[in-house]
This record gives sequence, C-alpha cells and structure tokens, in this order.
Amino acid sequence: MKKQIIIALSILACNYINAQSFDRSIRPKAGPAASVNLGTPQSFTLPNGLKVFVVENHKLPTVSYQLSLDVKPALQGSAVGYKSFIGELMQSGTKTRSKDKFNAELDALGAQIGVGEDGIFASCLTKNQDAMLNLLNDMILNPNFKQVELDKLKKQSISGLQNAKDDPEAMSANMSRALVYGNKHLYGEVETENSVKAVTLANCQKYYNTYYRPNVSYLAVVGDITLDEAKKVVTKYFGPWKKMPVPVAAYPKPSINKGARVAVANKTGAVQSVVNVSYPINLKPGTPDVVKLRVANNILGGGSSGRLFMNLREKHAWTYGSYSSVQADVLDNAGVFEATANCKTEATDSAVGEILREMGRLGTEKVDDKTLQDIKNNMAGKFALSLEDPKTIARFAINTMKDKMPADYYANYLKNLQAVSASDIMEVAKKYITPNLATVLVAGDKTEIAEKLKQYSATKTVEYYDAFGAAEKQEAKPAMNSSITGAQVISDYLTAIGGLENWNNLKDVTVAMTTEMQGQKISIDVSKKAPNKMKQLVKMGENILQAMVYNGSTGYMSGMQGKKEAKGEELESLKADAAYLNEGEYLTDAYTLKVAGIEKVNGADAYVVKISDKKKKNITAYYDVKSKLKVKTTESMEAGGQTM
Repeated sequence: MKKQIIIALSILACNYINAQSFDRSIRPKAGPAASVNLGTPQSFTLPNGLKVFVVENHKLPTVSYQLSLDVKPALQGSAVGYKSFIGELMQSGTKTRSKDKFNAELDALGAQIGVGEDGIFASCLTKNQDAMLNLLNDMILNPNFKQVELDKLKKQSISGLQNAKDDPEAMSANMSRALVYGNKHLYGEVETENSVKAVTLANCQKYYNTYYRPNVSYLAVVGDITLDEAKKVVTKYFGPWKKMPVPVAAYPKPSINKGARVAVANKTGAVQSVVNVSYPINLKPGTPDVVKLRVANNILGGGSSGRLFMNLREKHAWTYGSYSSVQADVLDNAGVFEATANCKTEATDSAVGEILREMGRLGTEKVDDKTLQDIKNNMAGKFALSLEDPKTIARFAINTMKDKMPADYYANYLKNLQAVSASDIMEVAKKYITPNLATVLVAGDKTEIAEKLKQYSATKTVEYYDAFGAAEKQEAKPAMNSSITGAQVISDYLTAIGGLENWNNLKDVTVAMTTEMQGQKISIDVSKKAPNKMKQLVKMGENILQAMVYNGSTGYMSGMQGKKEAKGEELESLKADAAYLNEGEYLTDAYTLKVAGIEKVNGADAYVVKISDKKKKNITAYYDVKSKLKVKTTESMEAGGQTM
C-alpha cells in the first residue's frame, strides 16, 4: 500500500511539473536519431558453399530454417510457368517417401515446410528439429517429380488463367510486367494457357537440378538453438547436398520511355478501371537514394495519409484507395516505381490526371516540415518494430551479402532516415518520379476510357494489349446500323430461341454446371419451376456447400454459416434469379439498355448490349450478329461497398 501511494504521488508531481513547464501548443522538436545496435548474426559456411546465419532467441522452444537461393536463371521461353510449379512438385513426395507418408510424418511433428522456386521455409519445436530436418534433407536430396502431379498443377493453372482473362487486376499485373520489363527479361515473362500447356516435366527437373544448389544459397537459422548446435545439425542434414557450377543468365536492360505512354487492356462492361502508372528505375539496394526515395514515396502514396489517397479518395471519392511504391533491384533498370488506383469508369481519366499531377508536385514543391517529420517518425517506428522479430536480423544479414550492400547500411538506417531533408525529397523526385516518362496502364472498358486517356500520351495515342500483356492490333470495327437498339437485339434473340411465348409455356428448367477448384470438382445445379420457384445447390461431391431457395414469395440461403432467411435486397435478388428467362424482364421499364458497339467473340461479330437496373446491377451481354444468339455475359454488382 505504501508503495502504491508513493507511485501515485510521483505521478501527480510529474503531471504538475509537466503542466507548469511545457507549452503544449508548441510542437516538440525531434531529438537526435537513435542508434541501432543490430548485432552481428553468427555465421559459418559449409564446404559445399552453403552460407549459414544463426540468430539465437530462446524465448520460445521453436526454431526456423529459411533457405534463400541467389540465382539469375535462364528465361522460360515458350514454356513460361514451369518455375511456379517447382515448390509443389518438391512437396509431392520423395524417392523414399510417398506424398501421403511425407505429409503424415510432417503433421505428426507439428512442423511446417513451404517451398517455392527460390527457397524453402521450415519451422518446428526445437525438440523435433532433427526429425523435421530429416524430412527436409530427403526433399532436397531425393525429390521425385511426377508427371501426374505436374498434370494436376497445369490443369489448375490453366483454369486460373481462364479466369484471369476477365479479371482487370490480373490484366493490369500482366500488362505491367510486359511493358515495364519486356518478355526477354527475368521479370517480364507472363504465363499464358499455351505456355503452361508447353511445360514438361523435363523443364521442371532441369530447373531444380541447375539452380537448387548450396553454393548459391543462404540459410537463416533462427530460434531456440546455439551456434554449436546449428553447426552440428546443418552439417549433418545440408552437408551432403552437392555443389555444382550454377549458370548466370544475362537480361536486356529495361528501356526508359522517351515520353509518356498510355496502354489499355479491354474489359468490356467494367464499371471500374484498374489504373497502374509504372516504369523502370535504376535504383540499387543500399545506395543513398533508397532511403530518400522511400520517404518521398511515403509522402506520395505510402498509405492512407499519402497525397494520392487523400486526393483520389477523400477529396474526389473516385476510389477506395490509391497508393504508390518504389522497389530497388540489383539488376540495371530493374527497380520499379508504381502508382495504383481502382476507380470508377467515368472518373478514369480524371484519376490518372491527378495521379500524374501529384507525382509532379514532389519535384516542384517543397514538402512542409511537419509532414516530412511525421513521415520519418512513422518509418522509424516501423523499422524499430521490425527488429522485434529475430528473423529480421538474419534477413538483414543475408540482404547485405546478397545485394552487396554497405555493411553498416541497416545500422545507420535511422540516422540516414532522420537526415532526409525537403531538398532531398525534391532531388530524388526529379530523378525517379517522372510522370512525363511514365507508362499509364489501364484495364477497363476501352469504349468508355480510351479516347479520354489519349491526352496523357506524348504521341496522343493509345496502345492496346490483351489480358496477358501481348500487343493487340485494333481492327476496324464493322459498320453498325445506327438505328439498332438494345430492345431490338433482345427481341431478335427471343425470336431466335423460339419466342417469349414458348418460353413462358415451359413448366421446368434445369441447368447443370461443373468446375474444379484446387483439384476438387464443384457442381452447380439450378432448378426452376413455373411460375417463379427456384433452387440452386453448390456441391463438392455429395457435400452441399451452399443452397439458395425461392418458393414464389419467401426464400432462404444456407451454407457454412448456417441457414438464413432472405430479406430485402437478398429476397429481391432471389426473386429475379427465379425468372426463367431474364431477357423477358430486360424489355420492361425496370432496365436500361444500350448498344455499345460490335466486338469479336470467338472470332465472330457480336452486339455488345449494356444492361443496368436501379440496384446498381450491371450486365454486359453479347449477341451474335448473324445467329442472334447470346454468346457471352459478364455481370457486376455492388455489395458491402465493393464492386464484384
């Protein structure tokens, strides 16, 4: 009790002194940069060339092993995609253990092992590390790549690529890689259905045998282990791994634009555009400009307080968020600057204009002292928090060696961060943040955005690319009867399928669909009965994942979260889905129809009809010009503040 009273009196005294001594209206000045004592990870190198870093941390009885390859592999060429299969193939069993046996032993240890094309991560309780490393040793020395496993991976990948054709996010990512780096660069290769189909087991085996070698690898051992113990187990389980000469490929230097470019990947009917302003920069890890440029980037678009976010979202409400990033790289011109936003279609050109304007501001207007100091304080805090993870120390040591960075780069990070001035920001912005040399990449509805985007191109032209970053030649559109209306196209379709009257005479309609997800067969069965009843079941095998039922007046939905009665908009949606033929509803006043032009679908001309209702549900339907039949449909709707 006495101790508590003394503490309370001390707090009151301190509060009184503070109240008397400080003027809270005056912002405290920043103190000197804190020094960082990272310590030096213990290290050793095996005779086979494996470089090992050990960071002891005895707070928990666990240990982790992070293996990182430092390779510059040959291009994948016509078989782009095989590198992405390496990790799964390595985890599909060894020459001494089947996949099931390997996984059963791993699960019994409560351990985890994850593998990728450029490394492995494994962790377990310290008492189980010998058993886990025995598995890891078997995986590395005795991989058993199987054709049946590769076939599964290829099938899954192709399925994903088919979905990517209509995913603006994937389109944008593919276009960015292709235009920033080019397809002759390590970072510029893009998977396509044809390239994945061309992948062979020999491709995967050759990559593993060539690049998975100890003499180009770094191993970080972190956790409840001593240096002597680490030397013992690493030598035992990684020592037998044979070193071999590893080839180093050369790549062409990504070219810097001579002027701004605009590129569009078309997603007809999209209600949002995915905007990506990006270009290569020659920024090497550990150089003085890195810290300065990251401060500049944080001011521009490093988070929700960045200028891009405050402008595009808070001021104009064009997007849910807008951000920017900078990435350094050891390869020439292989660093990248990127600014992004997912914005409303009608605001696409305006959003691009504001992104470019904010980029330009950094090089022409000095940032105020308060903003600069706030950003530096935030970055310093994140850096300090990262040091709480012992894996960070090992990662810093590996980065320093692998990227040939100054030995004291991380030790001096906070000092160099606090030294960044407003003049430094302007200097690096002029050097690296160059809107006049940027490539503006947009995935969206070209009929709505392309013409408006021409103003941002140095040549006042727009380049067009497909979903996988390949250039598209824009063919002259076929002449379209200007008097054709959406209602006429819909009416012609109804006639082509037998007439609305015949459809209305149907008593039952059943639609059965199947797909695969992660190797599991999914079935979707829809049954409708006159006049307005519907049941939809989504099943994996015989297990029902989701059910939606409408009996003509009420309905419900059931799934993983249980059964839920449909009300309000959900009930109205079920009612609309229960209709036999939506096209019959499209001719009513509840929908607005617009013919947006003619496009090729599977090589044939099709009318593009945009269909919308008052509930912000947008449908784009394609009807073959000759047969009048519907050949494709895309749909978007808003739910929970998001557009799907």
